[in-house]
This record gives sequence, structure tokens and C-alpha cells, in this order.
Amino acid sequence: MVTKQEPLRDQVSNWLEDGQGREEIIASLVARGQDERFAREFVAEAVKLRDAKRRAQGLALILGGGCICFLSFILTITSSFTQGSFPYVLYGLTSVGIVVVFSGFMKVF
Repeated sequence: MVTKQEPLRDQVSNWLEDGQGREEIIASLVARGQDERFAREFVAEAVKLRDAKRRAQGLALILGGGCICFLSFILTITSSFTQGSFPYVLYGLTSVGIVVVFSGFMKVF
């Protein structure tokens, strides 16, 4: 009877998502028969991949927030709205854009 095992990279990714530390994961891999040097390098690469995904998401949020701020600037300068909606465009869109930019900063850094 053949049992299908989960690939090693998926196990390490799951352990990282569960909040286990690097040393715990390395100890688990060594206990499963992996070389310690290989385990350290493998965990380091898995952490780099996880951080690269977060960085990409953060940069997308920064770009989106910048576009929202730019849209707010253009709408404010051209005055293409009524006087009643001026504060919503000037302060509302700008505030939303800044919040999105800073949430992107939180993911990048």
C-alpha cells in the first residue's frame, strides 16, 4: 500500500503559516531525516518566498493608494463636481488613498 506524502515545500509553508519558528521547523525536518544544512537552507528559501509574496501585495497596495490620491488631486484641481461634494473628494478620497498606501507599507516593511 502506497501512501501519498505532502511535498516538503508544502509542509514547510504550512508550518510557517501556523506560526512555527525557524528553529522548530528545522528541528522537525532533521527529525524526519533531512540534513541540518539542507533544512536551514530550505527554510530560508521558504521564508524568502513568503516575504516576496507579501512584498508584491504591499507594492500593489502602495500603487493603488497612490492612484487614488492622484485621482483625488485631479478631481480637486479640475473642480468637476458640485460645491457640496468638495469635502468628500478632497478629504475623503485623499484619506482613503493614504490609508491604502500605509497598509501597503505595513506589508512591505
